Amino acid sequence: PKPKPKPKPKPKPNTNRVPVPYASFNTIMADIVLSLEQNLFIRKPVPAKGIVCSNAERAIRVATEYLTDTETFSCSWGAQVWIGNYKHAKEEDQQQIKLFVALAPVGSGSGLVFTELFSAGAKFLVRYGSDDVKNPEPYEFQNCVKIIDETDNLHGYCQASGVDPSEWGKSVFASPLLLEAFQKEALERDMVTEVRICHHLENYHSLRNPSVFPNRQNILEKQLADLKRSAKGKKESFDMESAVLFRCAKDFGRHAISVLQTVNKEDSTCDPYEGKNREQALKDETEVFVDYIFSSLLRTQSP
Repeated sequence: PKPKPKPKPKPKPNTNRVPVPYASFNTIMADIVLSLEQNLFIRKPVPAKGIVCSNAERAIRVATEYLTDTETFSCSWGAQVWIGNYKHAKEEDQQQIKLFVALAPVGSGSGLVFTELFSAGAKFLVRYGSDDVKNPEPYEFQNCVKIIDETDNLHGYCQASGVDPSEWGKSVFASPLLLEAFQKEALERDMVTEVRICHHLENYHSLRNPSVFPNRQNILEKQLADLKRSAKGKKESFDMESAVLFRCAKDFGRHAISVLQTVNKEDSTCDPYEGKNREQALKDETEVFVDYIFSSLLRTQSP
């Protein structure tokens, strides 16, 4: 008789996964092990809670107008961090909590800064940005706070990060802890918010306007239709950074969420923060968004 084949050895567990020192909403093991000494952009420690922006002028406004006792550092590639106390914190103990505002690049390159901020000590990151959705409804331009609790369509960054192919482009969710804090704060303020899915734009002009690529227009329109179908009726936003942020947070076992404002990106005659568009954009920023974001972040409790 033929000898019985030897059973295949069971695969060994991945011993490179490192436990994080606190409970996480989606994983208790970190997929990224990066020390501060290995960082390229963020070479100093940062506080646990911070806001990230990819619009340089917005980051500067938020940091210089709302933080006190500020210290800052930057790198030659443009990334910058401001650390201080929120000047309008409601309670005395909150006034002593250090927060930071960071400027990250536009697009998937922001992932380098997000990764290094987590490496430098950040546990909670809130992206304050603008929606890239094409032709927003008129109501979206005034007092419309879009909370992003889900992102998708992130393919290349997942591949480059060694994520299993079955996860490429699939949904990655915001931190339930941050989502709860932002919803409670909105309820207490009697604010109307929209919880949305944000589709990743790797190429800004393609999915926003498929006709820009006439030879591939049908392909891009099919991608848009697939994204709409996968949203299952949920209101949709688009941007170039939120999905990357959520992916980095998931890989680190940390917490992230995005809050998006609608500014006029359809006006070909002037920038969204210039001329006739500037007044409304800054009005919403100062009267609606900034204090809401800082206050929500401060009330978030570490697990």
